[in-house]
Amino acid sequence: MKWQKGQSAVEFALVIPLFLLLILGMIYGGFVYADYLQYSTAVREAARDIAMQSADKRQTLIDGLNSNTGTVVGHYATPLTKLYRPQFSAELKSDPNNNNELRFVTVKVELTRDDSVLGALKPLPEELAPLQCTMPLEKEAASVNNSSP
Repeated sequence: MKWQKGQSAVEFALVIPLFLLLILGMIYGGFVYADYLQYSTAVREAARDIAMQSADKRQTLIDGLNSNTGTVVGHYATPLTKLYRPQFSAELKSDPNNNNELRFVTVKVELTRDDSVLGALKPLPEELAPLQCTMPLEKEAASVNNSSP
């Protein structure tokens, strides 16, 4: 029995790195999921923001999202990590049943892995499922005449 005295220390030394990797993987997986939820909320918020604007402001927001400038995209999403690069796109869609009048806005984000963050270590998927939100455009408020009879 004396010759087995250090066996538990050796087993612990062999197992602890695996446990640490497992725990760190779960933590980072949680960060990736939190980022995915952040982008999901950003897509819905951007679609709602565009749907509520007047026609001229609407096009400005769409152009800003399509150009993926940091200020416009940063307004909607602030991820915890930089593991994925977002590619936002927005477009107005018409209703074929209603004289092709613009009726909907669709905002989409595609997330691709940024290999410069983790280098050669690539444990994450290259792309996450794209997120998309379509909302009906709000009617522009007609000018209200407040004159009383």
